[in-house]
Amino acid sequence: MQIHILQFDERVGPGTFFTWLTELADEIAVWRCDHLQFPPVDTLEPLLLLGGHMGVNDAGRLPYLQQTADWLAPQIEGGRPVLAICLGGQLLAHSLGGRVDSQSCQEKGRCELNLTVAGRTDPLFTGLPDPFVSFAWHNDSFALPAGSQHLASSRLCPNQAFRYRNAWGVQFHPEVDAEIVAGWCQRSDGGTEPLKDFQAQQTSYFAHSRQLLANYWTECLKINSAGA
Repeated sequence: MQIHILQFDERVGPGTFFTWLTELADEIAVWRCDHLQFPPVDTLEPLLLLGGHMGVNDAGRLPYLQQTADWLAPQIEGGRPVLAICLGGQLLAHSLGGRVDSQSCQEKGRCELNLTVAGRTDPLFTGLPDPFVSFAWHNDSFALPAGSQHLASSRLCPNQAFRYRNAWGVQFHPEVDAEIVAGWCQRSDGGTEPLKDFQAQQTSYFAHSRQLLANYWTECLKINSAGA
C-alpha cells in the first residue's frame, strides 16, 4: 500500500517517519502543497500531513493553505485515513469547521501527553503509556471540530489530539529528530533548551513515536481492507 505525504514547508519534512515508513509502505509519495501538488483522489490510500512555520490563519497571504483544506474535506468525509501533525492537524480541524487560534497554547520542547478516556481506547495510542512523552513546537492551536473525539492533552495545550472518522489530528510532533530540532532552535533564536529537552528524552520519544506510526499504519490496512 502506498502512503501520500503532504508537505507545506521545505524546512519541515517527514523526519524519522520517512525512514520508518520505508519499512511499512510499498511506496511513499511526497506532495508539496505549497507548489499546489496534491495526491490522487477516489482512493483510500493513507495521507500524512506535516507541519510548517506558517499558520492556518496565514491563508490570506498563503492561499494554498485554504486550497489544501478544501481538497482535504471530501477525502475525510469519504473515510480516507489521515494522520495530520501540527500545522497539518490545524488544517484538518479547519477543514472540518474547527477554529484555529493564533499565538495560543504555545509550546517548545518536551511535553507529556495525557490521554482522555476516549484516547485510552483509541487505536492510534495502543501500547503507549499514559502519559507518554513527545515533543512540541507550535505557536497556534486548534479547537476541537464538531463531531470529533478529544484524545489527548498536555499541561499547556488542552487540545493535543482528536479523531474524526478515520482522520487523526495531533498538535505535537512525533516525527522529528535531533537534527530537525537543532535547526528549528537555530532559526528561531530559541536557545538550546528545546534541543537539550529532546536529547534527554529521545529514547522514550522514538519508542513512543514509532509505536504511534505503527498503530496508524495498522488502522490504514484495516480501512483499506474493509473498503476493497
